[in-house]
This record gives sequence, structure tokens and C-alpha cells, in this order.
Amino acid sequence: MAVMPRGAESTRCLWFMARVGFAAAAVWVAVSEPWDASGDGRILVHEALLFPVRFFAFPLHLLLSLTPAPVLHALGLPDAHWPSSALIAVVVSLPVWGLLLIGGLLAEAWLERLPSTGPARTGT
Repeated sequence: MAVMPRGAESTRCLWFMARVGFAAAAVWVAVSEPWDASGDGRILVHEALLFPVRFFAFPLHLLLSLTPAPVLHALGLPDAHWPSSALIAVVVSLPVWGLLLIGGLLAEAWLERLPSTGPARTGT
């Protein structure tokens, strides 16, 4: 069994919890948005398909929500929390998901490979 440096296990746990928390926030936002987009009291198939779109587009939604309106207008973007095109939102957000999820896994692997700073243990 590999010996991890002091504090590396807690940092590894922090990276894991950050990834899980980000995914949980994405699920929460996708679920909490109104499902009945047409307002007719029924949820149609295309309205139900908004759930995966909102989930995958969450990083862009978060970025648009946190960006001040003057900056959005300077970039030629409307002052909106969700982009007007679902396809563009998902295509822009997927690389961000990859950076967060795969980057977190790489950080965990890097922490496991750090040399131990404490006394070496011998296992039997």
C-alpha cells in the first residue's frame, strides 16, 4: 500500500467532495428550473429533455450568472442566465466538465504520487 504524505488524504478528499458538490449543484439547478416551459400544465417530451441540457450546460449557466451585465453586453451577449441555444450551451460546457472532473482525478493521482515526508513505513 502506498504511503501518502501528511495532509494529502484530506486534500484528496477535498478534491473529491468538490467534484461531487459541483455535480450535485448541477442536478439541483436542473431540477429546480421550471419544467413546464409552455405553461400549459403538461410536461411534454421536449420539456423533459431540458433536464439533461440544463445539467450539461450548468458550467456556462454558472458563468453567465456570475458575469456582470456590462461585461456580457460588451461581449455582445444578452443579459440572460441561460444561453439561447441549447446546443451551443452544451458544446461550450462539456470541456469545462472535462476540466473539472478529469482535472480533479489528475490532482488526486498527483497527490498519491508525492513522496512521503514522514518516516517510511514497512508493510507486511
